[in-house]
Amino acid sequence: MFQQMPLTEKDYQAAFHKIAEGKSVRNCIAELNCSAWMFYEGIKNNTKIGEQYAHARKLQAEASFEHILSLADKVESGLIEPNAARVAIDTYKWVAARLHPQVYQERTSLLGNVGDNTPTEITVRWASKPVELKQVNEENSQEFLKG
Repeated sequence: MFQQMPLTEKDYQAAFHKIAEGKSVRNCIAELNCSAWMFYEGIKNNTKIGEQYAHARKLQAEASFEHILSLADKVESGLIEPNAARVAIDTYKWVAARLHPQVYQERTSLLGNVGDNTPTEITVRWASKPVELKQVNEENSQEFLKG
C-alpha cells in the first residue's frame, strides 16, 4: 500500500539524487512507497521542486552518456560483444536524446527546437521562376495583396 501523506522535500531530494545517477523515475517512486500521481502532483505544485526535477532529468541524460562511454571501453577491452554493446548504446543514446535534447539530440530540425521561441531563418532561391509564377502578372498580384 502506498503512503497517503505528501512527500517531503527531503524525499524528493533523495529521489532526485538517484535519478541524477541514472536510476529510473519509476524505481525511485517505488522506493518512496508512493503513487506516481502523488509524486508528480508534488512536482507540479512546487516550482522549486519542479526545477530540481528537471535538473535531475538532465543529469540522468549525462548518466546515460557515461554508460555509453563505459560500454565502449568494455568493447575495446573485449569484455562485451560489439553487437550486444551496440544495442545497449542505442538505448542509452535514445534515452539521453529524450531527456536532454539540447545536448544529445542526433539530428537538427529545420524548424529548430519546438517551444524555444528561437527565430529560424529560411532562405529560398529559385534558379528560374516556376510556370505558375510566370503566369501571374503584376496587376493581379497587387489586387490580391489589397484584398
